[in-house]
Amino acid sequence: MIAELHYSAFGVNAITHNRIGKEDSLLVFFMLFAYFFFLRAKQSAPQNKLARQRNYIASAIAFGLMIASKYFPHYLGLNMLFHHNFHAYQPKPGEPGAKTPLLFFLLIGVVLVAVSPALLMPQVWQYMNAYMGERLLSHSGYLFAGQLYKNNMSSSPFGGTPVYFYLVFLAIKVPLFIVAGFLLGLIVAIKRRREIGYAFLIFMFLFWIVPYSLIGGKWLRYTLSLMPIVYMLAAVGVIALIDWAKSKFPESKHASVVVTGVAVALFVVVPAWTAFAHAPHYALYTNKLAASKAGFFFPHDEFYDDGLREAISYICEQAPPGATIAHETPGVTRYYLKEFGRTDLNSKTISAGDFSPLTQSGTVYVIAQRGRTYFENRAELEVVRSNFQKVHEVTIDGVSAVEIFVKH
Repeated sequence: MIAELHYSAFGVNAITHNRIGKEDSLLVFFMLFAYFFFLRAKQSAPQNKLARQRNYIASAIAFGLMIASKYFPHYLGLNMLFHHNFHAYQPKPGEPGAKTPLLFFLLIGVVLVAVSPALLMPQVWQYMNAYMGERLLSHSGYLFAGQLYKNNMSSSPFGGTPVYFYLVFLAIKVPLFIVAGFLLGLIVAIKRRREIGYAFLIFMFLFWIVPYSLIGGKWLRYTLSLMPIVYMLAAVGVIALIDWAKSKFPESKHASVVVTGVAVALFVVVPAWTAFAHAPHYALYTNKLAASKAGFFFPHDEFYDDGLREAISYICEQAPPGATIAHETPGVTRYYLKEFGRTDLNSKTISAGDFSPLTQSGTVYVIAQRGRTYFENRAELEVVRSNFQKVHEVTIDGVSAVEIFVKH
């Protein structure tokens, strides 16, 4: 839990994705509490009924809130699967069993319905059916490392974004000291896999990285539920490293303090400073393994709409009355056109089926965002780059975020 607190407070990835993570942030918050209290319940002796019951109730409430935050009940399933195969408490001969009470599952359902009563509405299930059937997609595709991939569930397991998508993220978007601690911690955990805590970390890491890597649709915000496990494994590695370093100086009275201080500096202070140094554009952080590739591997998740306001502002200053502004962000563009007093501009969505760059009359401005390159607008953007004049570019920390093209 201490490792998770460090991640939430100082982790550059946590800061990045909690700003846009929507329901994922709440899901992770309640998920960790649910896991914690469930483990406490399982660790209690059967005779200690009061403590066990309290922890089951706390865990059930947290699981209910977790599922209400985002309809991802499989995290509950993973928890139950783990504790079915790994026992946190070894009963003594003659002790009663310690099965999970039915009340635990009933309480999850009660909490879920209480805080998310909309779940009972038929319209919600109709919407979820349409969503899962991919009938609500207005555009598709994810530009990863310069290549456009399908990014939907139906492309699973090998027809969507590459299976190494999240491994690349772990390699280049996480501070190197954390990566090193994680790799060391993973080795330590594998060696001590018969112990409940280490087994839990390995189990949860594998049952995240494998299924999510095989799913065709991938987004970096999903890693919010992965990174606490990564940081906990990194903490395991750091502790092992501290113990090893102290063993090299058995006669020193100050070895423990010095080694611990160095470890805190490298694995806590340096990552925290990394996050601070990359404010406010935390998402562009890339470690030394790919320092010159910021905005290249994951442009959608690294930029989102950074620079879009400045691009719209430029067009509002330059465009003649009644000009067309083409983009991929109807809501944001509509908001800023009103803010900048240019509601006279004709707003068009590039990926809309009725938009063709060369057939638009009058002056046409096109906003091109690398992170918003889709299969539905790829051809139009190629036409724009070949036939329009590039008049402006918005850069974020020296990286091109938005290009503006015009045709008079």
